[in-house]
Amino acid sequence: MDRLPNSNKDLRRFRIKTIFKETIEPEEILLDAAKPSELDDQKIEVPIRPRIFRIFFGIIAVVFLVLAGQAAYLQLWRGGYLKALAEKNRTRALPLTAARGIIYDQSGQQLVYNISSFDLVATWADLPRQVQARQAVVEKVAGILGISGQEIEEDIRSIDVKVGSSVTIVSNLAHDKLLQLQGEINNLPGFRIEPNTTRQYVNGPSLSHVLGYLGKLTGDEIKQNPDYFLTEKIGKDGLEATYEKVLRGQPGQRLFEVDALGRVKGQVAEQKSQDGQGLVLAIDSRLQSSLYEGLRRALAGRALKKGAAVALDPQTGGVLALVSFPSFDNNLFAQGLSAKDYQELLDNPTKPLFNRAVAGQYPPGSTVKPLIGSAALQEKVITPTTKIHDTGEIVLTNQYYPDVVYRFADWKAHGTVDIYAAIAQSCDVFFYTIGGGYGKIEGLGIERLTKYFKLFGFGSILGVDLPGEDKGLVPDDQWKQTTKGERWYTGDTYHVSIGQGDLLVTPLQLAAATAAIINGGQVVRPHVVDKIIDSDKNVIETIKPKVLQSSFINEENLAVIKEGMRQTVTSGSALLLNNLSVAAGAKTGTAQVAGARSPNAWGVAFAPYDNPKLVLVVLAENAGEGSQVAIPVIYEALQNYFKN
Repeated sequence: MDRLPNSNKDLRRFRIKTIFKETIEPEEILLDAAKPSELDDQKIEVPIRPRIFRIFFGIIAVVFLVLAGQAAYLQLWRGGYLKALAEKNRTRALPLTAARGIIYDQSGQQLVYNISSFDLVATWADLPRQVQARQAVVEKVAGILGISGQEIEEDIRSIDVKVGSSVTIVSNLAHDKLLQLQGEINNLPGFRIEPNTTRQYVNGPSLSHVLGYLGKLTGDEIKQNPDYFLTEKIGKDGLEATYEKVLRGQPGQRLFEVDALGRVKGQVAEQKSQDGQGLVLAIDSRLQSSLYEGLRRALAGRALKKGAAVALDPQTGGVLALVSFPSFDNNLFAQGLSAKDYQELLDNPTKPLFNRAVAGQYPPGSTVKPLIGSAALQEKVITPTTKIHDTGEIVLTNQYYPDVVYRFADWKAHGTVDIYAAIAQSCDVFFYTIGGGYGKIEGLGIERLTKYFKLFGFGSILGVDLPGEDKGLVPDDQWKQTTKGERWYTGDTYHVSIGQGDLLVTPLQLAAATAAIINGGQVVRPHVVDKIIDSDKNVIETIKPKVLQSSFINEENLAVIKEGMRQTVTSGSALLLNNLSVAAGAKTGTAQVAGARSPNAWGVAFAPYDNPKLVLVVLAENAGEGSQVAIPVIYEALQNYFKN
C-alpha cells in the first residue's frame, strides 16, 4: 500500500472542533430546549401602561411651558432692567470731586487751601457676600490702619445698599498707611484708594468759628442732599456750612469697567466736575489776629478761658473780626478727627465748638446805657441839660408796708450829673431814674424800654451769615408772668436800666446796636461775606448792606450820646484809649452774673470819632472790671489797626 505524502496534514481538514472560546451557559441550553409557551408564566417584565406615559409627558410639557414663559418674561418684560443691572455690575460710577471754592479776606489774603490727599473708600457691591470673608478683609484693613474692625463695620453698615454705593472709611490717609494699602489693595475686595483734596486753614484756631470745617454726611444730611456722593464731605459749621452750595461746586463722575471681584479694569467714560465758587470776606486778617491774641493773653493772665470779640463796619455791617474763646483747630477736622477726639471736644466743659460771639447770651451791664440814654432823649424823658443828683443810691419805700425799704446802689456817689457825665462815669442812679422813674422824672418804664431794645435789634435774630445765632432775651411784664409766675416790679425796671436782671444780649447784637448810635440810627444786618467770586476771581455777586431798622432816634439825640462816649475816653472809665493815635469813643461795662464770683468784663468802642471805621466789642467772662480787662484788649487792637 502506498503511503500518501503529508497524510496528517490532509486529514486535519476533517477534524471536528469541540472547543469554543465562548462558554455555553446551562440556562441557554434549557431555554433553547424549552417551548415558548412554557416560559410565559416565568417572565418578570411588566409592560408600562399608556396612562403613565401620558402623565409623564404632561409633566414634561408643563415644566417646559413654565421655563419658556419665565424666559419670555425675563427677555421681553424685564430684559431692559436686567440688562441695566448687568451693566451696573460690570461698571462702577466713581465720583470726580470738584475743587471746593477758596476763601479770601478783604485784602485778598487766602485763608484756606485745597491740598491733595487720598481716601480709603469701601463699595458695597464689591465687598465679599459671605460674612466671614468680609470680616477677614475688614480685619486686614483694620490692621493696616491701626483701628478697630468694628469702626469699619459701622461705616459699611451706613452704606445705602444700592448697587455702586460707597462710603469713605478714612480721609486724608497718612503717607505710611497709603503705601501699605497700595501694596495690598488688590487683595482687599470692596476697598479702593481715591484721590481727593483736604482743606487746610490758615491760622486755624484764630478763624475756626468763622470758617468752620467739613465732615462726613450724616443720615439726615444724606436724605436732605440726595445728589451728594456718600464719599463727599459737607460743611458742618461756619462759612463752610452757610455757603455749602456755593463752595461745593458740581462733582463729576468716572465710569470704570470692573471684573467679577470688583477690581477696576479700565475707564469707560468721564463727566468733568465744575469747581466751586469762592468767597471774599469783610474780615480783616490783621485785626482778627490782633483781637484773638489780645483776648487770649487777657484771659490767660487771669486763668480764664471764656470770652468773645466782634468788630463791625458801622456803615455796611461787614464783620471785620469775630473771635470766640476757647477756640479749636479746624485743621484737626480736615486731617480726620477720630470719634474719640471729637467726643472729647463735645464733652469739654468750656465748649470750644460753641461760638460765643453770635450765640452766647449775657447781661450787657453798663454798655447798654448809651442805648437807654438815646431812648430817653427821644421820648423827652430828659434833655441834654437835665441834671440828676446821685447820692450813691436810690431808696424806695414799699407803699403797702412802709417799714420795707428797697435800696438800689450805685458803685459810688457821683453828685450832680447830666447825660454826658452819666455815660462817661457810668452813673447807675442816673439810669435808674431815666429808666424806671424817680422823684419828678417819670422814666421810660419797661414798655418803652422793651420797644427801644427791640428797635436796636435785641431779642431777635439779626441774620448774620454764620450758623447758630441766638436772639437773646428782652424781658417784660408778660414774659415774667409766663416764665416766673410773678408780676413786674419797679425794681425789675431799675435792673434792666443798667443792663442787669433778665436782659440778655449777644456780643454781635451789642456791636450792631452800638453801630446804630454812630451811623445815624441804622441797625444794619451783620455779614461776614462781602463778595462771591468764580475760580478766576471774577465777582459774581456783591453782598449789599441790609438795614433792619432806621430813623427811630433823631440824629441830634444820637450826637449827644456819641459825645458822652467820647467823654468816656477823655475823662471817664476808658481813659486808656485816650492814648491812641486817633480819637475814639467808648463805654465800659461790668455785669454781675448769678452764681459767679466775678462779673463779666465788657468794653465797646468806635474809631475814629469823626468818621468811624469800626465798632469793637470785647467780652471776658468772669474777668472783673471792664475798664481793667476789656479796654486794654480794645486798645491793643485799635493801636495795631491804625498803626499804618
